[in-house]
Amino acid sequence: MKLDNIFLIRKNAIDRLFLFRKIDFESLLTIQKVDVVRWVFYFGMLIVYYASMTPWFLWRIYSYFPLFAFFPIVLSMLLSRGLSTPLFTRKDYIYPTVAYFFLIFTVVIINGRNAFAYIFMVFNLTIFLSVFKLNIDELDRLGTFLAKSMGCLLAVSIPFYLLYLVGFPIPHYHLVNPDFDYSYENYRFFLIDDRSTFELVPRFHSVFLEPSHLGMACISLLFAQIGKWRRWYNIVLFVALILTFSLAAYVFLVIMLYSASWMKGKAIIAKLMMLGGLCLVVVVASLFYNKGDNLVNQLIVQRLTINEDGKLEGDNRVSSIFEREYDQMASSSEILVGRGSESMKKFGFGNAGYRVYIYSNGLITVFVLIIFFAVVVSTSRNTKAKIVMLLVHAISFIPHAVPVKQSFFIPLYIMLFITIKQSEEKQQESKEA
Repeated sequence: MKLDNIFLIRKNAIDRLFLFRKIDFESLLTIQKVDVVRWVFYFGMLIVYYASMTPWFLWRIYSYFPLFAFFPIVLSMLLSRGLSTPLFTRKDYIYPTVAYFFLIFTVVIINGRNAFAYIFMVFNLTIFLSVFKLNIDELDRLGTFLAKSMGCLLAVSIPFYLLYLVGFPIPHYHLVNPDFDYSYENYRFFLIDDRSTFELVPRFHSVFLEPSHLGMACISLLFAQIGKWRRWYNIVLFVALILTFSLAAYVFLVIMLYSASWMKGKAIIAKLMMLGGLCLVVVVASLFYNKGDNLVNQLIVQRLTINEDGKLEGDNRVSSIFEREYDQMASSSEILVGRGSESMKKFGFGNAGYRVYIYSNGLITVFVLIIFFAVVVSTSRNTKAKIVMLLVHAISFIPHAVPVKQSFFIPLYIMLFITIKQSEEKQQESKEA
């Protein structure tokens, strides 16, 4: 071995350090047409998803968001036709689209809307059509994209909220939404409802109207991410869900965890027994800790107690005035067609749930709604996912009754087509986002 060879640097080795291959630059500067089509569609779906969630910065376009989303979605569908592998090629979209048309047409007719309602009906129909036509693989990508976008938003919102809790001064201003009768202190990255000023700890709802809205949004996104929960953005969704202290969201969290285990083919009886024991321990501890003056007792346990009227304390979805008139209508033939959403204005703000939906739209619309969901789930071959989706929508209809709200429906629709393979689950969870 020659020692002078240790320090020998060949000329071709130096040349390689400064060699830039043309193909490297081309790969960096080239944008695939399929990516353009995909991002145009994603832009439209971002408008649909977040505007339907009514964050404070989109209040002004809430009533018109189907119009703004219509153009990028239609453009993406047109551009997709020129791809070698189009994004919108599913053949089973016709029946769900027709069923959705009859549903929204029934609502418009019953509510006696004007000509603009029929125009916006076309915009809404196009949004659902695009989702029903989207390829299965693209549906999965869309679900991940929406979860990532929400994860990014909440990853900023949560730290600022925690800084607020420890007393860090954050600039804010008073904000009122006259359409929904809400008023807040707006810290830009999160809102504090004026009604929660005197609460021990104000519930977290980020930039959205209510904690339950955020909680249910996180739940629906996590349903579409079963098998991928260890990814950072899904962990953020879990954290945000817990911080909402939403009773409805907590109930659906339990349903989601057991549904995921069932869909993966795992035993759930033992887990149900363990959960029951854990819940019992938490309830007893919350009653005695600090003499009941704690978040779990005030926001969760006390809402599960029975009041003097024999109802759940947390069952405050409607006012007593509305409840009396609903009971009166329910005993008449008006229950079939309802009285229209405009009739709800006389009761003021704050009523929600299945009674409001029936009062406004009648049992006929509920019947058409059931047909719609039956048609939608028929396009999936995942029997367990079908049952879970129908169960979640049926239960959520009781307190919320927003069955085709885009931010809730679309992720649960995506869940219908996810595939969970036992052998690949750990590999999927370990992949980088």
